[in-house]
Amino acid sequence: MGRIIFSYRLAYDMGFAPCIDNNLFTLACCKGGQIRNGKDIITGLRYHVGQYYDRHPGDEIYLLGIYKNSMLYYARITDVIPMDDYFSTQGKSVYGDRTDQIYDAEAGILKRNDLLAHIHPKGSVQNEQDKNGHYVLVSRQFTYFGKNAPAIDPEILRMLPKNREVKRYADSCSEYESVHSYAMGLIGSFQGVVGAPHDSLYD
Repeated sequence: MGRIIFSYRLAYDMGFAPCIDNNLFTLACCKGGQIRNGKDIITGLRYHVGQYYDRHPGDEIYLLGIYKNSMLYYARITDVIPMDDYFSTQGKSVYGDRTDQIYDAEAGILKRNDLLAHIHPKGSVQNEQDKNGHYVLVSRQFTYFGKNAPAIDPEILRMLPKNREVKRYADSCSEYESVHSYAMGLIGSFQGVVGAPHDSLYD
């Protein structure tokens, strides 16, 4: 069994992506991909983690979120499911009423509903970028710091993404142990939600 960390920087922290409702972590929107010249560019975090999970179902997958040079969260991904499953009626009954459930799955087609229209307007390019992620990442073992996010030590920070790109660290590389040990040292153990998001979705 292998181990891998995916690390990326967040531009916003509103409790939406990731969503941390009911002490459950989901990344279901955003981080999907891009659209350039009308073409889908599948570059997003959710897609790449989902593909890795499909190819290596027994591996431990960790996600490290950076916000303004602080560690917003560290999560062990415990499930990866298709977006259609998460946004279906059955998926919503399994995962409960959640802020990020802005789509409905009908006959295998994702349709934008009326939730949070001011965040992701219906019919927008952002909707297509969301769908390019294909997967929803789920964690029941995580620590989300929110406004209590601790600053990351400069020696560790230099190993992490500088911009909006995603970096990955397999356990075959020396950086994996440095990043993982540092993150676990900060959180002690997975504690769930320990701080509120920096910004409100409803301002």
